[in-house]
Amino acid sequence: MKYVLCLHRWVGSQALYDRYELPAGMQIRAICTPESCASLPSERLASSSVLVSLDDAEAVMAEAERLVEQHGVPALVVALNEGDLLNAASIRERWQVPGDLVAWTERFRDKLTMLEVAGRQSSIGVLPASPADSREAVERLAAEHGYPLVLKPRYGTASRGVKFLRGPRDLDQIGQATEPMMVQACCAAPILHVDGWWDGQRIVVVTASRYVNSCADFGPDSPLGSIELEEGDNERRIAGRVEQLLAVFAPEREIVFHLELFDLDDKLLFLEIGARVGGAEIPFLWREVRDIDLLGIAWEIQTGASTRYRDLARSLSKEGRPLHRERGAWVIARRNSSPREGLGTLYWAQPQNLDRFASGVYEGAGTRLRLRSFDRPALVRDVGKIFEQLSEAWGAQS
Repeated sequence: MKYVLCLHRWVGSQALYDRYELPAGMQIRAICTPESCASLPSERLASSSVLVSLDDAEAVMAEAERLVEQHGVPALVVALNEGDLLNAASIRERWQVPGDLVAWTERFRDKLTMLEVAGRQSSIGVLPASPADSREAVERLAAEHGYPLVLKPRYGTASRGVKFLRGPRDLDQIGQATEPMMVQACCAAPILHVDGWWDGQRIVVVTASRYVNSCADFGPDSPLGSIELEEGDNERRIAGRVEQLLAVFAPEREIVFHLELFDLDDKLLFLEIGARVGGAEIPFLWREVRDIDLLGIAWEIQTGASTRYRDLARSLSKEGRPLHRERGAWVIARRNSSPREGLGTLYWAQPQNLDRFASGVYEGAGTRLRLRSFDRPALVRDVGKIFEQLSEAWGAQS
């Protein structure tokens, strides 16, 4: 029987595989981790192969080869998590499976390639950067743009491994990396994330949100939050510029996207873009607040099995905006902490007795909270209260 090879690492219910349509006569064979097995589909699953980590590209390719030897070449390869996109592309190339290949995927994974592509348009600015393959290369960027500089993995996710170089004394970190690195001029402006679906010619539906804190600052004593922007001119201005950016990244190519930008009020600067659904609570908010499943759309784009989720998204949006005008927000923290009373917009909190390991930085957060309201100032107040409560609780624990 023909099959879809699925690379799967989520512990939770980000992807609702049992609801997504498959091409006729096909089943799913999955490569997963010990922790993500339980969230595989209960129906239509032909087999699951368990690896210690899907970050081990050689192990993933070896297991794909074993499956090909036993069951033939897969009809399709699907990867919905950012960490699996390049492995999926490599498998497609090796066995000539239809779908996105490595060169295309790298523009959404290699941060230096991203910057080169982003530089082909002028609606959103691009910060100077260079490979961090030598101390001299970093010194040249510092001489031109000054300190601090940001050192980060070219293929990193969730701000993993990001460091700030605050002066020449920090340059010793350049030679310590075990993966390709880049260095970039620093920007301290607030960060937006923009999420949605681009059909190759226009944005079908999009939301813009502002981070509270930043992904790079997320740590043991530092939570991360996000609040969707108010509907209005500013949001439309952002969406218009993002549309021009997407036109150079994915001309005539359909993608779901997660884009991060520095917001300098009158100017936007590019941070990074992914051809995948955003992390943390983003896919859940889209599904629960506005009934649009971005992961369902991503599944359809990769399998071509149906247009049901895209048709629904079109019916629930107009001129690029969701018809449902309620706004969402979320907060995550690494430590377990229960929110106190008085949060009128809070509608979901992760059970605090949940004991599990998750491969994703955000999915493994001890505190995960989702909020919704037609009153954005109420969201802002409640997110502020949560940050205060977390600070007080952690101070008492210390």
